[in-house]
Amino acid sequence: MNPDYNVVTVEALITAYDPILVFLSILIAILSSFSAFGMVERNISSRQSSQKIAWNLFAASMMAIGIWAMGFIGFLALKPAMPVNYNVPTIILSVLPLICACSIVLWLITQQAFNYFRLLAAGLLLGSAISLMHYINIATISSNTVMVHNAGLVYLASFIALALAIVALKIQYQAIHQSQYKFTTKKQIVSAVVMGLAFSGMYYPAMTALQFIPQTPNKVIDGLAANTLALMVTVMILLLLLPAIIIPYFLRYKQLINTVNQDAARLHAMMDTSQDALIQMNAKGDIVGWSAQAQGVFGWTNKQAVGKELANLIIPIPLRAAHKKGLEHFMATGEGPILNKIIEVEALHQDGHNLPIELTISFIKLADGFEFNALVRDISQRKKAKKALVVANEKLAFQNKEKDKRTAQLIRANQEIDRRANELALAASVFTHALEGIFITDAANRVIDVNKKFTAITGYSREEVVGQAPHFFQTDRHPPEFYSAMWQVIRSSGQWAGEILSHRKNGEKYVASITISAVKNAVGKVSHYVALFSDITLQRDHQCQLEEMAHFDALTKLPNRALFADRLNQAMLQCQRHHNSLAVIFMDLDGFKEVNDTYGHAIGDELLIMVSHRMSDTLREVDTLARIGGDEFVAVLNDLVNAEDYKMPLKRLLLAASKPITVGDVVLKVSVSIGVAIYPQDDADADILIRHADQAMYMAKKAGKNCYHLFDSALDNAVNLKLESISNIRAALNKHEFVLYYQPKVNMSTGEVVGVEALIRWQHPVRGLVPPLDFLSLIENHAISLDIGEWVIDTALNQISQWQSIGITLPISVNISAYQLQQTDFVQRLAILLASHPDVSPHLLALEILETSAFSDINYIIPTMKSCLELGVQFALDDFGTGYSSLTYLRRLPANLIKIDQSFIRDMLTDADDLAIVLAVVSLAKAFQLEVIAEGVETVEHGTALLQLGCKLAQGYGIARPMPASDIPTWLSSWQPYQAWLHK
Repeated sequence: MNPDYNVVTVEALITAYDPILVFLSILIAILSSFSAFGMVERNISSRQSSQKIAWNLFAASMMAIGIWAMGFIGFLALKPAMPVNYNVPTIILSVLPLICACSIVLWLITQQAFNYFRLLAAGLLLGSAISLMHYINIATISSNTVMVHNAGLVYLASFIALALAIVALKIQYQAIHQSQYKFTTKKQIVSAVVMGLAFSGMYYPAMTALQFIPQTPNKVIDGLAANTLALMVTVMILLLLLPAIIIPYFLRYKQLINTVNQDAARLHAMMDTSQDALIQMNAKGDIVGWSAQAQGVFGWTNKQAVGKELANLIIPIPLRAAHKKGLEHFMATGEGPILNKIIEVEALHQDGHNLPIELTISFIKLADGFEFNALVRDISQRKKAKKALVVANEKLAFQNKEKDKRTAQLIRANQEIDRRANELALAASVFTHALEGIFITDAANRVIDVNKKFTAITGYSREEVVGQAPHFFQTDRHPPEFYSAMWQVIRSSGQWAGEILSHRKNGEKYVASITISAVKNAVGKVSHYVALFSDITLQRDHQCQLEEMAHFDALTKLPNRALFADRLNQAMLQCQRHHNSLAVIFMDLDGFKEVNDTYGHAIGDELLIMVSHRMSDTLREVDTLARIGGDEFVAVLNDLVNAEDYKMPLKRLLLAASKPITVGDVVLKVSVSIGVAIYPQDDADADILIRHADQAMYMAKKAGKNCYHLFDSALDNAVNLKLESISNIRAALNKHEFVLYYQPKVNMSTGEVVGVEALIRWQHPVRGLVPPLDFLSLIENHAISLDIGEWVIDTALNQISQWQSIGITLPISVNISAYQLQQTDFVQRLAILLASHPDVSPHLLALEILETSAFSDINYIIPTMKSCLELGVQFALDDFGTGYSSLTYLRRLPANLIKIDQSFIRDMLTDADDLAIVLAVVSLAKAFQLEVIAEGVETVEHGTALLQLGCKLAQGYGIARPMPASDIPTWLSSWQPYQAWLHK
């Protein structure tokens, strides 16, 4: 095209767009982006390189075809005043550079190290490819006109494509690396919409930049109607995008279903392979889990049992009231007398008969309540065997006694012997077929007989143990004192029951539940001992697993919050008994969030495991380290003879946490901030001690991290008092108890009122009107100060609007804190406040900042102030001269007014130094072409002296005190300047 078309004087032809085709083009751009981003996630979840490449090319093709279709339909949406034609083959070929660019860009966002340089490169590449496609297509247009481009709109279109592409890629990168198992997220939808707008945002400004200038008379160009062609392209593209959108999400849904099914299968396999019956009950008492073994014990199938109330199914009627009362007691107190204990009770079988069971109940605390787990074993056979054995022993003793007394009655004795033999035969049958292991020893504790179950459990044959002492139950896993105490109980009471940690013949360890009874003869002497035992190893293993789940952190295997609280309470009781101290340590890792954000949760979890092991290794066995969530740990240091003994362990903890840690190929470095509370110096309960240590930890964070801080109760009281005051101030803001007073500013030389300064007051319902010095210092650098600051600005703008409605136009200046000015979104929030008062000109609002506040971080504040000036808002430096004044800073700060602090004005008539300072400030203002105003003018003489120095603007009690907004109109009508000031 001729570059001099800008000088053509012929008026450009007016073009228009078909809104339906425009909407279709934008919709296709968004859908193609959504489908492409969905396939990129499949790229990440794929393991084979060929699959990754295929998904990437597939996604790039879908995105490129969508961009191309958007552009092509956009051309068809164009309705120029003169006929045009397009070179369709060239338009189709323009998709090739897009496919190449999209392949590279989508490959980049799947990389873990997607830094800002790569983000910019991806945005430039994609934006350039979109522009290239567009201008290739422009080149295919043929018509009886000259095409002229508006350079500014061309640049704007390219910038829009680049900026929105970068934003969309950044959002999508965060979305696909956040979770591979969420079906879809807001970020995925937003990134697709932004990317679609990037394509459309480039295309339509670029098309707007194109003007058609007629050269020759109109010429009719025949061809397919634009709407028809657009409809054909739209249908083809949507048919192509539909499977591209559905396939990735169908695969993700299938992956989620497989994961859920695998978890359910593992849970059912664990329940069904247990030797004991497992029953799960919710907090309402309903059955939610019923293993196959439970059906064997009680007769009810899983389908019949699940969903039924436990009490109505297996608990005998006389025991149901006690069961219900016990459940209610646990729900109210969290305690139960039978939890985690092995008890024997009677249960109800499906056919209506009662059967004895051995029961162990534990509970797990869930997010929405509790769940109870019960391990059940049918002990009917054991009861029968034990009962038969007792009966046999009693009858044997009776027979011996009768034999001694009635030796003369031989016939009778023989008959008794025959009867006893029959009974012994019955007892022997029970002995042989019992489900519990049984062994019998003589009075010297040497084995005289064992049953088959004994051999099955221990692995020892009858021949190997008969005549031997029962050494197979004595292991080094119990100290000698254990066995001594056991025999002492047997000798004193005749029976002992408990658990013994033993081992089989092959060395395998197991847990035996055993009952040993002493059998005495007719004269009261022990004739032999009978022991019944069963292998409860699996039952104990299940119980240990449940206890570990309830009391230990799943990631680090450290105690969790519940177990830590129990150990802390025990340690506090020990302190009271032994009159020593303990330290509660609250720890939070410094820099852990950055590790998670940069390297992902998998690396973060490995870091937590390694750090927890290091810290645990620095503590003694009597101490406890626990993880209570995220990167927070707590520890209790026991048996501190001196309160200062906690310092050395803390130094070891700080050193252990700060050493570099290598996870895979990544070297990580974090540190820990520690808070300490000492008991009983801090005489609080366990929860309060932990909270105090937590508060101290935050003080360590504020002190620079990687250090520890000891809790200070006085400081805590001060903090609580401040928090209470802040809470009262927040309540006052919600109750609309704050008001603004206004102090006029005047030009003393002309008498003109140039504005007012807004000053906040608290209209307290009890204390009356509270001045700002009594409450503003309490909220300095606190979030509530931002809410109050915005309220002041909004109220001032509303007041300007009200005054304008009665014919008064007065600028208002408000004071803002450095904390508010340094907020990253200050300019945006100020713009929103101005936009909510469209009838108020922004130049009527001035923001006053303390000189010291502005100078604390000038490099950050200057851009913020310039952005505010672009909105039309003015700036003033308040209390000038009280801070660290610098000519360099004064030159750089974009303020148009400086206020001389009243401390210099007050004594300027009597103090030569103050007078010199005022003169210097006025001279500086003139040198930098700034306005200057003096505050604190209380007398005519103050004003006269200021006018002589060249300062014409002033405010103070000599002019007017701060007053409610309703008094301003009356004051304006009655204001008369001093004659001594006029025309000076």
